[in-house]
Amino acid sequence: MVLSFDFRYVYFDTGSEVRRVRRGDHHAEVVASMNGLHRVLSSFGQWFGLAPDDSPLVRRDVGSHEIYALDRDAP
Repeated sequence: MVLSFDFRYVYFDTGSEVRRVRRGDHHAEVVASMNGLHRVLSSFGQWFGLAPDDSPLVRRDVGSHEIYALDRDAP
């Protein structure tokens, strides 16, 4: 759970979407859907936060499908 910067909303991550609840009347709404998004899973779970404009931030797993090699000739 994360509070908005103006303290009017409580944001929470359900795993499939980000929701927010208005503190005064407990009105809940979906802010963002996470369907089809591959998220990074760490020992603390899936990270979630807010940008300064209260838009949701999550860590996305984009994978490492490309392999690079570097050949260097030393003088």
